[in-house]
Parts: sequence; structure tokens; C-alpha cells
Amino acid sequence: MIVAGAVAAVVLGAVGVGLTVYVLRDADSEETADNKDDPLQIAGAKIALENRFPDAQLTFGQTFVHWDGEVSSVCGRVDIVEKDDSFDGEERYVFSEGGLTIEEVDGTDALEQKWSDVCE
Repeated sequence: MIVAGAVAAVVLGAVGVGLTVYVLRDADSEETADNKDDPLQIAGAKIALENRFPDAQLTFGQTFVHWDGEVSSVCGRVDIVEKDDSFDGEERYVFSEGGLTIEEVDGTDALEQKWSDVCE
């Protein structure tokens, strides 16, 4: 009877350890999956830029999604070419919670603040 109880305790202990390892591994994989660049978020940012500059030619550079808990922000670079464009080359942008901040249009100070808040 004592031997059967000891065997049952060992088996239950092993099952408990196995479940703990499984749950921790599953939590790690969910965290990793949440931190990846989300193509839908990036597409939303590109659409916002296209809507803001409907007549411009946009060339997208490096773009990534930064997650802060459940809130995602798309940070990246874009070259906006318009007829009367005096700015040459890529500029940074941040698309977060429906708001779009662009370096050339909104100013470097505004972009720097937003970039440091949500992209770093």
C-alpha cells in the first residue's frame, strides 16, 4: 500500500512538472508570436500614407512593428515624391493608434518625440 502511494506520488509529480514545462513553453511561443511584424499592421500604415499623399509616388524602406503590450505601432521609412517636393530621400514615419506622424510634414521634433515614445 505504501509502495503504491509512493508510485502514485511520483507519477503525479512527473505529470505536474510536464504540464508546467508545457505551459511555460506555450507562453514563450505566444510572446514571440505577438512580437513579430504583423503584415496587416504594416499594410494599414501603408494605406494611411497612400491616403495622406494620394498623388505622390511612395517608396517604402525599412518598416517594423513595435508592440507595447497589446498596442502595435508601425515605424518605418518612406520616400515621398511629389511635384513640388523639396525634400529628397527617405524620411521616417510612425503609424500608431490610427495617427500618422511623418518627419517632413509634421516636423523632426514631432517625429523624434513619437519615435522615441513608440519605436524604441
